[in-house]
Amino acid sequence: MKVFKRSLRRTALLAPALALLTIPFSAGSASAYSPGWDPSTHPDPIGACNGHGPGINLCQYHQVNAWTALGKRHQASNVSNNCAGTDNQTYAVTYSYQTNTSYSYANQQSLEVSVGFKDELEAGVTASTSSTETWTLGDQRTSTSTITNTIRPGYAGAYWFAPYVRHSQGWVEVHYDKKQFGHWDWFYPYRGSNQVHIDTPVAWPNGSLKGQLYWAAWKCK
Repeated sequence: MKVFKRSLRRTALLAPALALLTIPFSAGSASAYSPGWDPSTHPDPIGACNGHGPGINLCQYHQVNAWTALGKRHQASNVSNNCAGTDNQTYAVTYSYQTNTSYSYANQQSLEVSVGFKDELEAGVTASTSSTETWTLGDQRTSTSTITNTIRPGYAGAYWFAPYVRHSQGWVEVHYDKKQFGHWDWFYPYRGSNQVHIDTPVAWPNGSLKGQLYWAAWKCK
């Protein structure tokens, strides 16, 4: 597949799309216990932050690292083809890509995140101070538009979209109302760790998903 990079940055115009690619919100699909911790020797701080198990009086996220980077490319439109044609053909191709915040342990296992826990995580993440972009945990972001493109005879093509992602890494501090395994306070997975990962889509000031759009074309079989 031959990929032609195009410097197209499109704002989201919420219109019907031929294809909608989605990364779902991770809440509710995670392990029932804090990943990496043995329930016979450790409490469940992630569960406690989500309102499960023994009572707590503090759930706090501590950010260690944070940066913004372009994420992976995802196919964002149906394939248009000019396989049987003998001349260049012009097509109006609609692309659409949608994504949300993901929460994980060491980028390997998703973490359950309730509404209340999301607030605690958001309080620990560096806020956006830029006038050109923003990020908010849990906000679904979409980029969609229709673009006219020309396809050579014997070729097919589609649009791919790579979103900008705000990456945050850190650890979670939990204070229990009663001692758990001999301690009031627990640090998940340990104090100063960068193993709790929060990946949030970056948006333009108007709320649309920020990213790079690419056109990919390949020869028909």
